[in-house]
Amino acid sequence: MNRSAIVWGVLASILLGACGSATTIGIGVGVEPTEILMVNALTEISIGPSFDLRAEAGFATGELAGLMLATATILYHVPVPPFDPFIGIGGGAAVTPPPFSTGIVAEGVAGLRVIPVESVAVFAQVRFLVRWSGDGVTTGPIYEAGVQLRF
Repeated sequence: MNRSAIVWGVLASILLGACGSATTIGIGVGVEPTEILMVNALTEISIGPSFDLRAEAGFATGELAGLMLATATILYHVPVPPFDPFIGIGGGAAVTPPPFSTGIVAEGVAGLRVIPVESVAVFAQVRFLVRWSGDGVTTGPIYEAGVQLRF
C-alpha cells in the first residue's frame, strides 16, 4: 500500500478534527483474524456528558492493500479516572479495490481508554463489523489499540 495515502489520511483526520472542535485525535492499529492489518486515524467530539461522536478512517495493508474503511460511531462512556470504558454503534463504508466489491458497514465497538495524563489517552477496543457488498455479507472483529491526544 502507498504509505503517502496513510500519511494523507492521518493528516486529513487531524485537520478535520481541529476544524470540528474535536476533543480528541488519534491513531490506531488493528488486526483482524485473517491477519489484515489496519492503520486508522480517528477523531472524536463530545456530544453530551456521556456521549461522543467518533469518525474513523482506516487503510489495510497486506493482501487487501487499498481497502479503506470509514465509519462514524456514537460512543457511550462512563469515566472512572484514569479509566474510561466505552461501547458504541455506528456505520460507514468499506471501499475496496477490484476484484473485491465496495460495501456498507455496520459496526459495534467496545473498549477501554486509559488516561495516564490529561492530554493523552491510550485505548484498546474490539470493533465487530458487518459488511454488505456485492460479494454477500461478511462479519468479523478487528482488535485495535492506539493513542489519542485530548484537548
